[in-house]
Amino acid sequence: MSAAERQMGPVAASVLRERLGPLRAGRDQDGRQFFTLGEGPDPHTTIWLDAIPLEAGRIADTATNTTSQNYVVRISDRLPESMLERVLARELGELTAVRERAADGLAPVREDLLRHSAELPAELELSAADMGRIAELDWLAARHSNPDLPGEEQEFARTEFSALLDSYGLRPTATLQDQAAHLSQRRAADLRLRLTSRSASPASKRLLRDLARPIEQLSPADATALHASRAAAMRAQRQVEAFLGRREVTMPLPGYDQNGLPLPRDALGADAEQQWAAWRNQVHERTEHTLREQLAAGTVPRRRVAIGGGASLSGRDPEALLIDAVGRWHLDPGKGIVQSADQDRDLAHWMGVDPYAAVTDPRDRVPIGAVRVWEDQLATQGDVVNGHARLRLGDDGELLAEINSVTGGGTLRVACDGTPSVATGLPPELVPGAVRGRNGVESRAEAVRLLVDRLRELEGEGVAGAAQLREVLTGAERGGVDTGAVLGALEASPLKDLLRTGPDGGPAVRLENCFTTLEATRKWEAARTQAPGRAVMGDEVAENRFDANDADHWIIAGSGGTGAANAEIILRKNLGARVTLIGRGEPPAALRHQVQFGAMEEMYGRGNGDGRLEFGRADVGEVETVRGEDGRTRFLMTYATVGEDGATVTKTVEADGYVACLGRTNPLPAAVQVLADEVRDRSGQVSGSLLFDRDDQYLGYRLGFAVDGTEHHVDVDGAASWQLPREVFPPEEGLQGELNVMGARALPPETGNAAPGFAPIARQSALRARAVAQERDGDARAVRQLPSVPDRWKRQEHARPAPAPAPAEVTAPAVEVPAPGRTSPGRGAPDAHLWMLGAPSLRGRLPRAAPGPERAPQPPPPEAGPRGPGVGYGD
Repeated sequence: MSAAERQMGPVAASVLRERLGPLRAGRDQDGRQFFTLGEGPDPHTTIWLDAIPLEAGRIADTATNTTSQNYVVRISDRLPESMLERVLARELGELTAVRERAADGLAPVREDLLRHSAELPAELELSAADMGRIAELDWLAARHSNPDLPGEEQEFARTEFSALLDSYGLRPTATLQDQAAHLSQRRAADLRLRLTSRSASPASKRLLRDLARPIEQLSPADATALHASRAAAMRAQRQVEAFLGRREVTMPLPGYDQNGLPLPRDALGADAEQQWAAWRNQVHERTEHTLREQLAAGTVPRRRVAIGGGASLSGRDPEALLIDAVGRWHLDPGKGIVQSADQDRDLAHWMGVDPYAAVTDPRDRVPIGAVRVWEDQLATQGDVVNGHARLRLGDDGELLAEINSVTGGGTLRVACDGTPSVATGLPPELVPGAVRGRNGVESRAEAVRLLVDRLRELEGEGVAGAAQLREVLTGAERGGVDTGAVLGALEASPLKDLLRTGPDGGPAVRLENCFTTLEATRKWEAARTQAPGRAVMGDEVAENRFDANDADHWIIAGSGGTGAANAEIILRKNLGARVTLIGRGEPPAALRHQVQFGAMEEMYGRGNGDGRLEFGRADVGEVETVRGEDGRTRFLMTYATVGEDGATVTKTVEADGYVACLGRTNPLPAAVQVLADEVRDRSGQVSGSLLFDRDDQYLGYRLGFAVDGTEHHVDVDGAASWQLPREVFPPEEGLQGELNVMGARALPPETGNAAPGFAPIARQSALRARAVAQERDGDARAVRQLPSVPDRWKRQEHARPAPAPAPAEVTAPAVEVPAPGRTSPGRGAPDAHLWMLGAPSLRGRLPRAAPGPERAPQPPPPEAGPRGPGVGYGD
């Protein structure tokens, strides 16, 4: 990062030239490095920079936030410093292209023009990636013409520049003797040269005139250097082929037609949504019928099992039985996810969908309808049951999945083959007044568990009545009785005072907090009974399980992303409603980098909006209710806000609706809670570890259930994997904090995204699918179980000293080569490619399926429109 601070100025000058303007470097209060560009009426562009672990082969990437003009460049922490300037040039050129096209409301060019092929794309325009390549050429040309550099460095830049012309299709590589191939390549190269010259620097244009010609027409020195570069590239290509094992996986791409073109917006609209929902129901009915037939014949089917969907479907194993209740995004009544197509552009990489095809402007939010179409396409790539599932132990100790279909008909049972995966989304939310923090007690379930554990200790000490009270509390929690009954049992027990103590300060504080959280939960349940439909959790709003017209004034407790999204839903669904959004402080800075929040504030806020939305600050505690003169229950809250004169004023609001959006609890996923109870009832143990691949990319966490000499494993993926269950990962160990810091470092708020967001989860699940497939093939290090976050994710001042990296075995120049075994992609399809940097490595979209024999794409449903073609990707 220190090197980047020194080098960004010269790099920006060579790439941006007359567009540069003032470039200023700085660091924020957390020490994060950034650069600002621009002055005067032109909005500042801020470029954030960090070096973090990236997946194998990816040496850098850029998150483009054209909403707030923030761009986050993430460089591999294993990049040799000598390559830094060149990589910065490429990323800076690409992000500038994205920024300029977005400013004109133009979607990006979908297919790269600069590639080693005589075939030209339909759009004869330069893509953002092409502009990054031209920026790299400009940087090399600037070094070649820099008289302050030693002669050997100037010549090395010339050699590198020349080598890139092959892979960018700017020079024919067929010999003059092969006239047909040479002529075809020459025509394509000439056209590319004309388009490239419009954007290239004067120094690049001079080198292009010298070097963009057949090798037979180069000077002896340039021809010799090019021969050496091509030989090195060939050696690297052979290493790549050995590394990939020449394996292909053929998968249909959701969101693309039979020609590889992204589906137009009308193919992602309401009609397509209904067609794909109907097709999903057909696959569900077929799957359910088959399972019931097998059970009726006395056979319990044995299947790989995946529970949950959403963005984690990017890692969908077509051989697995998917059990997904068609929740979250299928229920959300909002306008779209809160990110724009620009902010989620990497979905093409990881999910095989083109977010730009769903919008008219690249800065528009990705609509919910398109998300539903994509998810249904992915879900129906294998057997699916629309329903809920829970894991439990069978009579002989095997692991079973009990499935309840949304269509009813009785419980289905499936024996789990291998390690099931659970991706059921974010866990439940906090009730108002629950105690947070390291010594906090976040939910009624956690309170009961801690009290039961304390009673077990007292029982071991021979305290009378401890066993009986433990059984009462356990039965109450599993039976789902109201919290008032739980508190009643505690109040009636002579052990209530003894329960509030512990062996030292920390446990004693947590035990006292159990009673605080139980009382807050009792009040919340009472409020929901007194005001049915008007005291709701944020998830009930997000999943459309409420009626916005039940109240005309809503308090939303919690000013984070969920609260903001729910405020928009209420204001859109009830045109006469007012919303008071109250949180501990101002809305998080991350919201300012999203599309949804700014648009909502502008439309409904007190400035230019209709004034139906007001923000306030308060420490939100237990819910407070009053009875109005009409006998109707209302909700009270005192808060601070900014008055019309700019001064802070204190107000008390009385509203007839209340939405709790105060953050998430950290329990076990509901799908494994019964299994955990069964294991503990048999004196077994539940354990957990974090999962990372060989590149230190987070894959989720693995639960171990050891009982009666057998241990079963369950992997938790998706958004749920970012909330570690406190009963398995004790809060005093601080692991949740480490995970939060890692997530924020990988996706700073300036990206407009967060680790549990839609596009980041699509990436995580695709990486997990690859790692699990490699593990299944016998690679013991493909999935690594670790007790904590790797040191590479910790900032230098917090990390333990790391051993020096081994020297690279290959010193070939950096060139791009086509992926082996890959047929020409359809136009518009994500073009996986390899970035060679000293050693072969894979960069590009990863397969969603396990490696193995080629799988034929499924036929499309007759009424659902065309499916994407099968496109092979090297694993």
